[in-house]
Amino acid sequence: MNYQEQELQQLQEALYATLSEVDRICRKHGIRYFVTGGTAVGAYFWQKILPWDDDVDIGMMRPDYERFAEVAAKELGERFFLQTPDTEPHTPFFFMKVRMNGSRFSESTFRHIKMHQGIFVDIFPFDKIPRQRWLESLQYTLFQTLNGLFIATEIWQWKHCGKCDIPEPRKRGWLPCLMTRLLITVLPKRFIYYIMYRVQTMFNGCRLDEVKNIVTKSEHLPIEDIKAAQTVTLGPLQVKAPHDLLLYLTNHYGTVRKDVPDEMKVSHRPEELVFPKVKNEE
Repeated sequence: MNYQEQELQQLQEALYATLSEVDRICRKHGIRYFVTGGTAVGAYFWQKILPWDDDVDIGMMRPDYERFAEVAAKELGERFFLQTPDTEPHTPFFFMKVRMNGSRFSESTFRHIKMHQGIFVDIFPFDKIPRQRWLESLQYTLFQTLNGLFIATEIWQWKHCGKCDIPEPRKRGWLPCLMTRLLITVLPKRFIYYIMYRVQTMFNGCRLDEVKNIVTKSEHLPIEDIKAAQTVTLGPLQVKAPHDLLLYLTNHYGTVRKDVPDEMKVSHRPEELVFPKVKNEE
């Protein structure tokens, strides 16, 4: 389903408010962050959230990511909640989300999970990657395997070896499903998360000059581009972006352009969308 114009506008206003709170905390504590993904595309071409987009993505290098997790629990106002595997045991996400209290953004894939499902800003950790592409590929493959197990502890996405939790089962053979079922039965979710962390950070102690969101194949950028981050306009906000924003976008997407075809304008349109009540409505 598509959004109604007023509905999407109200949603994006809530996203700006959530990002503004994240930005406030980062500025107060000297935490570096930068817009990523579709949010970076919006900042580069539109100077706002993409006209059809319904989420915001930012990244942080691992030390900043951990620092934000440490201070945000105390710093976030009563309007927001920091969702991590530590604060939300049933989350299927290895990364942080800042969610807006009193709202609901319930996607069909996650609707049955007993967790905070408010409107959110995604925060991804960026870790160092090796110069050897085969080693980077191995790190990516290991992490993807572990992330699949982590998600499977909360959502079963296939027709074999369990009841499927999503409307349309994903294609997967019986044997891989059985192996996943056996592994998540034997391995505690916290242990899987710990091994994921070790894989993500395995090169952080090395003298390397690039970092990447390990869950992706190509979302990498030079550390110096983060240290020399620029300020860009995103709607009503002034936010941080990699110094060479076009380089980041080219690394991540291959090619980028403003005139995106309609079939590529993808959103997360939820089954249920609820906005927080304003005080004069209560």
